[in-house]
Amino acid sequence: MISTTPKSSKVLLAYTTVLILSSSALLSTSYNKGGGGIVVSALSIATPKKEFRPHDTFDMFVTMRTGVNIDDDNNQDSDIAFWTGEGQLYESPSGRLLANFDGFDVSRGVQVNENEIRQFSRKIFWFRDPETNELLTEYNGMPVQPIKYDWQVFDYKRGGSSVSQEPAPILTSVVKGPRIVPCMPVRPRYTGNSVLCFHIPLFIDIKTPQGKVYQAWEVYDYTIDTSLEKNFVCTDRPPTVSWSRQGSNLPFTSNGVMHFMGQRVAKYEDLAPHMRELVEQTKEYSIFKAPPENMEEIHELERKQQERLITV
Repeated sequence: MISTTPKSSKVLLAYTTVLILSSSALLSTSYNKGGGGIVVSALSIATPKKEFRPHDTFDMFVTMRTGVNIDDDNNQDSDIAFWTGEGQLYESPSGRLLANFDGFDVSRGVQVNENEIRQFSRKIFWFRDPETNELLTEYNGMPVQPIKYDWQVFDYKRGGSSVSQEPAPILTSVVKGPRIVPCMPVRPRYTGNSVLCFHIPLFIDIKTPQGKVYQAWEVYDYTIDTSLEKNFVCTDRPPTVSWSRQGSNLPFTSNGVMHFMGQRVAKYEDLAPHMRELVEQTKEYSIFKAPPENMEEIHELERKQQERLITV
């Protein structure tokens, strides 16, 4: 608003106040008594402030993902974390639906120190007919096997302080597993003030023991609503995971795209009945009722695998 008050017919003194607010600057104006001109000056440049969020994103992620109890030095009260869901396999670039798949991951976490958690886990996913959803055992005359990892061991380490105001990354590495691949950091991000998202990209370009080149990319996104009581095992709005992958999916296709949506459940009995039936009726799947207990079990599984390879 501009206001002027005449003092005489020859002299016009303007008292002017102009206030401009924007997302980037705060400006004001004042008058110059000598020349009557308006002088515009910048009072300040406003930098958007991020609201304080009290969560330790490292503790939040490892507890959500592995079930570890950060407050228990001996891990006696740590939970077992089950992640389960379903997805689809598409041919690329046509987009033709080749198969459905479903299954689960089971893990436990062990606290190495306050800045490092070790995850012991295994996972299994079965391919299903895209029309009938029946279990697939062959495709175009070729046998179909489930995606099956009898053991995987990961380390999560607290990353250093971030230059920006965003939460620090979580450093990830594969300790043991049938396939050792390079890992990228877990990137925590907020959606609003209470929903935490953890973004995990994975790019694979390695040689297999058979001398072949294995290339693929994968992206995991975990989400948890930190405002909910017992948010790690909440049944109404549980932590969720979205997973995408592009790469070879034999015998279906040499270039497939997989997408999976899942959630965390509290215990084995919360898995879908048809999954539990497969586990309980197939001897080699029985180990998936629980994660690996410790490194001794991992070493025994590695030894048995090596014996099978020698036999073959």
